[in-house]
Amino acid sequence: MNEQNRQTATAERQAAILAATLELVGEKGVTAVTMSDICGRSGASVGSVYHHFKDREGVLYALYRDCFENCFAQLRTAVLATTTAQEGITALVNTYLAWVAAHPSRATFIYEASQGTLLRSYQAEIAAFKGAFYADIFAWMRPFVESGELLRLPPWAYDAIMMGPAHEFARRWLGGMQELSLDEAKNIIAAAVWRAVQTG
Repeated sequence: MNEQNRQTATAERQAAILAATLELVGEKGVTAVTMSDICGRSGASVGSVYHHFKDREGVLYALYRDCFENCFAQLRTAVLATTTAQEGITALVNTYLAWVAAHPSRATFIYEASQGTLLRSYQAEIAAFKGAFYADIFAWMRPFVESGELLRLPPWAYDAIMMGPAHEFARRWLGGMQELSLDEAKNIIAAAVWRAVQTG
């Protein structure tokens, strides 16, 4: 087997293990999933899982990162394609909620895995890849802040204000409290977020 084939096989094996883990999390909840479960569902040996991911926490971190990278790629593309501040803020909210609707199991896992100390050994890595995403979004925002169109706030405040309402609605929606459709929620939340960060 040449190097390219070996890399492809490795990537496929890792993807299969992560897909199996996501299925198990949806069935049992993230805290109940064991290494034995992961091996049984994926068909991988214990040695193979340890080789690729180090341990159970490593598997969950890899899945967490995979879910976020899938989401972030769509958010980044949507926001950076816009030319006005309002279009960008609206795209951020709408694209995130559309992603949740399209990937409910991934979104649910992200929220579950973010609780407590489940991924405590990977906090630095998590902060790094989230920071890279927000750096791109803040770079897109900077001209609108400098021109006075958007409020000048600390980075943590932008995150809380721009994403907080969408996260809260997504948690409720994923938990079965679907009093509003996602399409209705997109319009309401995007408009509220825009009012919260614009200067006018």
